[in-house]
Amino acid sequence: MNVLVLGSRVIGPELARELVQVFLKATFSGEERHRRRLAKVAALEDRAGRPEANERSRT
Repeated sequence: MNVLVLGSRVIGPELARELVQVFLKATFSGEERHRRRLAKVAALEDRAGRPEANERSRT
């Protein structure tokens, strides 16, 4: 899960387009630190009983 936030008063339209394109083309590196973060998010979802967590555990 990733979120991109751009301040309209700071970032112009052309730079915003470029940043969005780079953001959308980014790929998951699979580094251990990122896997740990994903595991933390999954654990939080499991504790919260969210439907997405239940679907993930079945696959």
